[in-house]
Amino acid sequence: MIKRSFIVTAFAFIHGIVWAQRSHTNDSNYVKTLIENAGKFSLDIDKNDSSGILFSEALRIAEKINFTSGIQDATDRLANYYYLKGKLNLSLQYLIKNEESALATGDSSLLFSTLRLQVIIYNRIGDMNMTRISLMRRQYILDHNGIKGLKDTSYPILSQYNSLAHYYATKQINKPDSVEYFFRKINRMGRATRVANLWEQLSNGGLGNYYLKKNKYDSAIYHFYIAINEALKGNRLDNMYGFITSMADAYGKSGQFDSAFLYAYKAYNGAHKYAFMGLKASSSGLLAKLYTQKKQYDSAIAYMTLEGDYKDSISGLETLNSIQFISNDYQQKSLEKQREKDAAIKEYKATLKNYLYAGSLLVLLGIIVAMFRINKQRTKSRQQIENAYKDLKSTQTQLIQSEKMASLGELTAGIAHEIQNPLNFVNNFSEVNQELIGELVEEVDKGNTDEVKAIAKDIKENSEKIIHHGKRADAIVKGMLQHSRRSSSVKEPTDINALCDEYLRLSYHGLRAKDKSFNATIKTDFDESIGKINIIPQDIGRVILNLLTNAFYAVGERGKAGSPDQHIGVVDEKTNVGIKNYQPTVSISTKKVGDKVLISVSDNGNGIPQNIVDKIFQPFFTTKPTGQGTGLGLSLSYDIIKAHGGELKVETKEGEGSTFSIHLPIL
Repeated sequence: MIKRSFIVTAFAFIHGIVWAQRSHTNDSNYVKTLIENAGKFSLDIDKNDSSGILFSEALRIAEKINFTSGIQDATDRLANYYYLKGKLNLSLQYLIKNEESALATGDSSLLFSTLRLQVIIYNRIGDMNMTRISLMRRQYILDHNGIKGLKDTSYPILSQYNSLAHYYATKQINKPDSVEYFFRKINRMGRATRVANLWEQLSNGGLGNYYLKKNKYDSAIYHFYIAINEALKGNRLDNMYGFITSMADAYGKSGQFDSAFLYAYKAYNGAHKYAFMGLKASSSGLLAKLYTQKKQYDSAIAYMTLEGDYKDSISGLETLNSIQFISNDYQQKSLEKQREKDAAIKEYKATLKNYLYAGSLLVLLGIIVAMFRINKQRTKSRQQIENAYKDLKSTQTQLIQSEKMASLGELTAGIAHEIQNPLNFVNNFSEVNQELIGELVEEVDKGNTDEVKAIAKDIKENSEKIIHHGKRADAIVKGMLQHSRRSSSVKEPTDINALCDEYLRLSYHGLRAKDKSFNATIKTDFDESIGKINIIPQDIGRVILNLLTNAFYAVGERGKAGSPDQHIGVVDEKTNVGIKNYQPTVSISTKKVGDKVLISVSDNGNGIPQNIVDKIFQPFFTTKPTGQGTGLGLSLSYDIIKAHGGELKVETKEGEGSTFSIHLPIL
């Protein structure tokens, strides 16, 4: 096997050298041929390693001739190749390379495709934050028609359903109802597509794992059987051996050990044959578990050791650190590009100025020479500025998306906290009713009628409480669904007091969800005479949420500055004396003033220095530390209020706090 692989590798290398030494009139076709052959090699165990060499050679040639689609295709293939090899950090490097290409060319389809495997990798290493962000970026592309001509059964939509199903199936999220919903939707809708076989595989495999977690082993085995056969028909061996591993697990948990060992070894051998590193780990772990159940501990320890080795190679500390470095490095480079653009513009201006000064001191001949050089420099600098502007637009798009994701995160945390309270009541009273029903049965058997009536009364009261809090949770969910609807940009009559109160709670609970130690006094003063006003509630809600989040951040930062020997307090920077008994306070009020409504959000934080007050509404200006703010929140809020025909103002005093005021016309 080694000899054959070496021959294929040598052939590919020599072929690449021969090509480089001769004139080739169909370079792009040659790249396509290399990629096609590499794809075939990946399914042949004797040539599997050679596929990576050919993909790399295709990428090298495509970059040399600047063949964009070839570069993107080869990069995508290498990302998948290294993912199946278990080299997640290398896979992520190629994915980020394609992401940069997609952002530079405005190719939403490529970006959507690249984010799919990023979701899988972050999901696999347990980074739920990056998984969620990548899923949201994919959903944003779908919601904003980033990919034209989509139908309900289009590949990108079903692909997103599949990614969401796997996200909800993780231990950290664990929402089995959502898992079943999405996999059944894929199963039903995928039948009408040209890749029906793929959706049959994925949906039945997903449903099999769903039933496996539910301990419904017969149903799990039934779906795994369908998934395995469909994967074999579609020649998706990676999927097939993954389903075989799950089938073995189902047999093992149902006590059918002969079948469990048969399928486990089939998965283990297949994973080794095709070098599927992730399946090596899962099949080894399953064999270790089966041998432990059979009390054959020597074999169990051997496979357990193999499982540990495979897992370390895939998601060990070194790999995780590498992935973290790649992600951080990508974000840092985005910021550095923006600084380079500013520097390029300054350099251009300085160079031009120097040439003009020199030209004024020279004779006519010197002026002509200087003008020639200036013209040449202008051409070069213009190209630099154009390139810098393109990068700036790309970075701006990413920063705006980051701001939207941050706002969504605040809302999500607040919603989770809001809905948890009624759910706790429902769960607690349900448990109490279970115990009371048990007591009721005992008293019925004893014939104690009075005690039976008393217990029945308690059960009835608890049921009423369950219904009350269930309706409360239902009202919260309906309210959130109402706010999650895409803005139609159509104004509608809105209770501004209710809107302010709702986003106040969401903002506060969102911050509390991230920092349990945070506390603040909340004050409200709503003018009930206002009634309803015509606004776009989603947009105004976003502005209110941003102002409240900033206010809570301000009082939180002032509270963190307190010295350890004080109960609550901050240190005055001028006197270096602690301010005792500092109580973080955020206030929101509404008031009708003539033909306008005034919404005020106040805090007793550190205030805003006077030398930067005029800059806070500028795009990308932020007072927060690097990485904690994009500088777009207040800028977008200012634009939203202006679009409503209103004004957004600020009053601040350094060391005492700030008040942001929204002035909206009553139409």
